[in-house]
Amino acid sequence: MDYADERAEVIRYGQLLVQHRLIQATWGNVSLRVDDDHFLISPSGVDYFHTKPEDVVLVSVVDGSYEKGLHPSSERRMHRAIYQNRPDIWAIVHTHSANCAVFAACHVDLRTDEVWYPCAPYAVSGSAALAKNVSNVMRAFDGCLMANHGFVTGAETLEQAFAQALEAERVAGEVLEA
Repeated sequence: MDYADERAEVIRYGQLLVQHRLIQATWGNVSLRVDDDHFLISPSGVDYFHTKPEDVVLVSVVDGSYEKGLHPSSERRMHRAIYQNRPDIWAIVHTHSANCAVFAACHVDLRTDEVWYPCAPYAVSGSAALAKNVSNVMRAFDGCLMANHGFVTGAETLEQAFAQALEAERVAGEVLEA
């Protein structure tokens, strides 16, 4: 299967992340599970407004292998680990939004009456350690901050994951203004 509609959806939500200032340039990534064993993820280093459907990469949840073409996002290990541990999650959004970044830089949970997103311990971006730290937190939560890094959330759909990312950024901003 070519997953044309799903590839277009990954691109569309990447563009929405840029438009809503949840990511800058090519930072941040989007993925969408297409079956129990595979997910599509945005390519590494390609602007979302220049990404073509064939640039979105199909990755195996089972072994991490991916189709020929562009390289998948450097955070594919993190997405894969989340999908392995959470069969209920079918969409993931990873942001570098300003307000959430403050909490991540301080290694502090974002916890209010509205939301609770723990901060996963620091590990190098794209590393197996980061994938482990984040997926461990997300066993019990639908999202988390990543120390010195950003925010990631997962849901059943990209629409829901995107909404959670917007909400986290809004709530983080309200806490910072208080």
